Amino acid sequence: MPESAPDYSPEALKLKLGELIEKLPEKGIELLSQGQDQLNDMKSNLPTAISSLKDSFSRFISSIPEKSAEIFADSKEKLSEFLNDLPDREEKLANFVSSLPLTTQQFLTSKSDELNQILETLVRPSSLLMDHVKYLQLKKEEDYADFCSSVTDETVIFYLSIPPSAYIPTTEMISKYCTKETVEIRIAYEKPFGYDFASAKDLFTSIDKLVPKESVYLIDHYLGKGVTQAIVPIRRNHDELESLLNKDHVSSIQVNLLERVDCKGRAGYYDKSGVIRDMLQNHATELLSLITADLAQNTELSAAKQVFLQSLSLPNKHQVVVAQYDKYSSDVGSPTTTPTYAAVLFTSNLTRWEGVPIVLTSGKSQAHQRKDIVVKFKSGGSFEIRFNPPGIMLKGANLLPEGFVGNSNSYIALLKAVISGKKELLPSMDTVLASWNVWEPLLTMNHNLLIHSNLRNMAVERRGKFLVAVDTENPLEEEHVRFFNKAFMIGDHEEHIYDHVAQDIVRVAEATLKEGSAFHLALSGGSSVLGLFKYLLGVKLDWSKTHIWQVDERCDVNYLNAANLRYFLLDHVKISPSNLHLMPVTEKGCGDVAEYQMVFERYCALNKFHYVLLGLGNDGHTASHFQQSRTLAETPNFKHVEVDANVVSPKRMTISFDLINRSEWVSILVVGKEKREVIQSIKNGDVYPVSKVSNSQLTWFIDEVLL
Repeated sequence: MPESAPDYSPEALKLKLGELIEKLPEKGIELLSQGQDQLNDMKSNLPTAISSLKDSFSRFISSIPEKSAEIFADSKEKLSEFLNDLPDREEKLANFVSSLPLTTQQFLTSKSDELNQILETLVRPSSLLMDHVKYLQLKKEEDYADFCSSVTDETVIFYLSIPPSAYIPTTEMISKYCTKETVEIRIAYEKPFGYDFASAKDLFTSIDKLVPKESVYLIDHYLGKGVTQAIVPIRRNHDELESLLNKDHVSSIQVNLLERVDCKGRAGYYDKSGVIRDMLQNHATELLSLITADLAQNTELSAAKQVFLQSLSLPNKHQVVVAQYDKYSSDVGSPTTTPTYAAVLFTSNLTRWEGVPIVLTSGKSQAHQRKDIVVKFKSGGSFEIRFNPPGIMLKGANLLPEGFVGNSNSYIALLKAVISGKKELLPSMDTVLASWNVWEPLLTMNHNLLIHSNLRNMAVERRGKFLVAVDTENPLEEEHVRFFNKAFMIGDHEEHIYDHVAQDIVRVAEATLKEGSAFHLALSGGSSVLGLFKYLLGVKLDWSKTHIWQVDERCDVNYLNAANLRYFLLDHVKISPSNLHLMPVTEKGCGDVAEYQMVFERYCALNKFHYVLLGLGNDGHTASHFQQSRTLAETPNFKHVEVDANVVSPKRMTISFDLINRSEWVSILVVGKEKREVIQSIKNGDVYPVSKVSNSQLTWFIDEVLL
């Protein structure tokens, strides 16, 4: 090539672009000389146009490998994909420049002849770069020997996008022929890293014997996504967010990687892995640890992630739901029990996260695609990481910079990390092994695999220390633990069912008081709860910090639910009168619901109860919601009703279904042989007033004889 010809090597092109960008003024308006009218037209547009152009050039520059000729991959596909993707981006940039007002284009091009040269070459950057990329077949031992003997560069990168079975043979060749004092070797390995803990440990032990640990880069493409790479920097630079990420403020954490796509076309590979190996053990766990790792500690991120992963409890079979979409075996070509969906509930024993429920879910052939991380706060609101469209939201505010679009290709970001020698956001051998320690027991756990029609009708919800698969038949097999009317149920003999309810109330009370809040308990009237009261007298409930509310009351002083409540319970415990919030009733009838609403708002700042205990009538009513109820007066949470039926005291005061369903925990207690008919009707799909109770943390406590 003649000396006078332009140099379009990657280094020269990058240098020219960099020099040009430095020449572009921040405020180019003053330099225009096309006349006052044109100047006014351009005044509001030019700074933004120049800034956008500079950003576009900067992104283009950053996409050029620092040392493209030194990237030798065993697979040609990845690098070709990266290079072939460039024309589309450059065409968009050229279109952007063409769309600028003519005076702006004239101004930009007049400032440097180099700009014209560069814009002309933007339509063919791939061919320019390809001139500086070598493809070598490294298959035989002599291939490695020939290649490595010719290496004179300071750093050589091997990106192994190859089957895991070839990792060690390839590493052996690299170690044998390419290890030199003057050359730094970097080897990037794509997941999966082992099939279980033992195979992962064997893989890493073998690699350790061949190359230094600092030469090893582990690649998980989810960690190359722009949103993922922004999580840790945002945490480090956002004091308010970091102060909220702990058990004092967080009510739950959920990582969701749910896909509409099925396994058709890759079922042979997938069937050897299943959802746990394919998604949960790696992608989901890495994402979770970016949220939960303690950045305040003076340790590396990988070490902080490892500490968190080692703190996770081993789930029992009731904290795991596994399922398979119904056409999966057909996709595989033979019957198989490999799960294509899983939801797992973890807890951590770290002081920072103790007691916070952590749910990881992933699945194929889902009704809706959902890929996000949701951290819910006790005070309301959430911290959410969304992948499409990209967003990192804190209580509705996007923490990502304006115009953030993320990486179009995760592998580009990961290649840059390898090129620059940055490992912080990549998995480490220690975190991978810690993750396998968490997940391996679940691989051999005896799960009840649910076969569901594309999983369209299945939802998994958390019920205390359990995960509940809704709208499926008996996914849990433990005695007494079942499902009823699409909700969690505990069935036992009457003398035991009361104890189950009492212990459930104590569990919620203890968790609530531990958070520093008073415990607000709403109790139903009627005969069902009377047997419960003596059990509540026998449990360790801190009555001094417990507030008692009524679910419903009769508007007749001769038939008050409060009378039974006092006689069987309140007269036997040490509870402050200020903690009793009985519905107002006088000789004239029920008091003003608006006044009771004001009392509720004064004490319940979150506008809900911590625990609501309901009963069930023979006719399917609950609280004082009957089939024939007519509303006389109501507020957002309470109402006066009149029952058009032959019942004691037809005028009632009751809480609304909205308040019931908004409260944190709801239980329905059903005892008495006379309830058998209504229970069977509900099982058969008949609709009653109680059917309006739809709280996600609903539990039925039912006398076994009724089932």
